[in-house]
Amino acid sequence: MLTGTNIERSHPLRQLFRNALAFGLEHNPTEKTEVAEYLEEQILCEFIHTENLCKIKDEEDRSLDDIAEMLEEGSILMNAESFDREFQVHKHIGDYTLFMLGMYPMTLLRKKGKEFIMGELVVPGGNLSEHYMLQGQRSYKIASEFTHGDLFTELSLNFPLYKNIMEMVRIYLDDISLRN
Repeated sequence: MLTGTNIERSHPLRQLFRNALAFGLEHNPTEKTEVAEYLEEQILCEFIHTENLCKIKDEEDRSLDDIAEMLEEGSILMNAESFDREFQVHKHIGDYTLFMLGMYPMTLLRKKGKEFIMGELVVPGGNLSEHYMLQGQRSYKIASEFTHGDLFTELSLNFPLYKNIMEMVRIYLDDISLRN
């Protein structure tokens, strides 16, 4: 159910991502090497192609960037046609929220979202960063119930740690770009 990126493992971009992740892990240690590999492969390499940020589409083939709309698409009770679709949407929401919180936190200050549906609770307005944190954890938890349980459970339980690692990746990459 997890597909790899088309960026070769020996590509210089991969080495840059590995160095940035090593920097992030140095400041936020974890022994979960499979999570570092996941962050490189499924998030950094995946979202290098910006069209992958909004790869969840509705039935009218419209790209979705609002979490509430993605949740509708990922619910077997609403628009998801299969449990695989539900898994893919929740995996994407977890990845997307982790990426945005770590790499582009300032865009969340400007972004306006709809009401967020968190389980049975509807949370209007509020701070999008907090919503992204809660929904990212929740979506990884749901994804863990479908496949790769240990990996997605780890991402859910320690979401703030991995957000911090992604923030350090951003800082590392920003520093590299300033030096060049």
